[in-house]
Amino acid sequence: MKNLLIVTIFSILLVPSTQAQERSPFTNIDFGLFLGWGNFIKVENVDLFDEDKTHFIVEINGKGYKDIIKEAKDLYGKNWKCQMAEHFVETMGALGVTVGETVNLKLYLFDRGHEVIEVNNVPVTEENLEEIKFETNFCS
Repeated sequence: MKNLLIVTIFSILLVPSTQAQERSPFTNIDFGLFLGWGNFIKVENVDLFDEDKTHFIVEINGKGYKDIIKEAKDLYGKNWKCQMAEHFVETMGALGVTVGETVNLKLYLFDRGHEVIEVNNVPVTEENLEEIKFETNFCS
């Protein structure tokens, strides 16, 4: 009985901390393929990115998008999009990228100018993750 009580207490204490780790710097995410360019990850953050431009990931904390996509596919198979969308912190950690309270991004702006910008200290929040869950269904 005592062991059951200890296991129950630890289970209750661990669940919130696991859920708290699930966060994202993006409010929306999408994946696709451009002929001649390859796979891409398109992202939005309505609070920080220009809504009139299309943003593609170039790097997250210094790791290039091609490596991110390849390694995520190798590690998670057909579930890689779900992992990137709804388990960002866990996935990036598994790919060797530490994600704290913020991340540094290098983004390619596709519209009007084709420029690469750096956006540093982007907050990684639970609220952003909730937006992604509302906007996408990669995990269904």
